[in-house]
Amino acid sequence: FTCNADGTLTFENAYETGVQPDMVTFTPDDTKILTANEGEPREGYADGAADPAGTVTVITLADGSAVHVGFTAYDNAEERQKLTDAGIVLKKGADPSSDLEPEYIAAGNDTAYVTLQEANAIAVIDLDSAQVTGIYSAGYEDHSTVAVDIDKKDETYNPKTYESLKGIRMPDSIALYSADGTDYLVTASEGDSREWGDYLNEVERDFGDGE
Repeated sequence: FTCNADGTLTFENAYETGVQPDMVTFTPDDTKILTANEGEPREGYADGAADPAGTVTVITLADGSAVHVGFTAYDNAEERQKLTDAGIVLKKGADPSSDLEPEYIAAGNDTAYVTLQEANAIAVIDLDSAQVTGIYSAGYEDHSTVAVDIDKKDETYNPKTYESLKGIRMPDSIALYSADGTDYLVTASEGDSREWGDYLNEVERDFGDGE
């Protein structure tokens, strides 16, 4: 759409994205539009239910081209093993191309950073080649040193440390900024588990009283 001087909007064009676009943003130079296409399994993981591929659509405004950047390069056993060895959370038996669900994008003019919340990871996309150049774990919070309230028996906030407990960050939104020539990423780490249909990737455990 184009915003006219009188405040009205004029329809300009429509672009096809990947499955289930969630978040949309421009590159800072306004030459590209990016969408995070989650491709969630809306009907769960029952036999025959679809789990569409998660992708990022890169639209170049100069020529109207749209490229859907996916993760099929990580579907082979060797690449998948590299991801899990790096601490990236994947659903057992699922291909990364369908399991990874782009959530939010922080864009520079040449590079985009995409949160993959359920995988506890951030993907990096080169916007010139429209290729994923890496997938990196968001890491884990060590709750032997960082206190957390996990007690479900009451409604009071009483954070404690637990010697054997680590928390999965699972970043949702993401922002990019630069300071003194260095780029920084800031994420809102939701820590939200995956739940579709009868599938839930969490199990309750008793970690004792903590300290």
